[in-house]
Amino acid sequence: MSDTATTYGVSHQYGLLGTASFLTLQSDDISFKKALDVEVTDEYGKVITNRLDDTRAEVSLSGVLKTGATTPVVGDHFTYNSIQYIIKEITDNGTNNGYRKVGLKLVKYQEIA
Repeated sequence: MSDTATTYGVSHQYGLLGTASFLTLQSDDISFKKALDVEVTDEYGKVITNRLDDTRAEVSLSGVLKTGATTPVVGDHFTYNSIQYIIKEITDNGTNNGYRKVGLKLVKYQEIA
């Protein structure tokens, strides 16, 4: 009998989309939204027009800080999954019985390279 793993059924993407040099990445959360959402209503209050524009990609990353690593600062550029984002928020959490956890909130604006 073979010890080779065999997958049956539909193939799925596994794991994270990228890495970070200063931390051991443990999770990513990627969302897209329109920053501009304008509605026009008629005299009865019913929406008759909706304009969506200015797409933004928002990413939240979290992981364990590597020893001796330097955490980036808010406003720095950060590349994840070959896309350059702006760091909007950083969290750095520690406990007396665990490793330091770092979280990043990143944004990619439609019109900013």
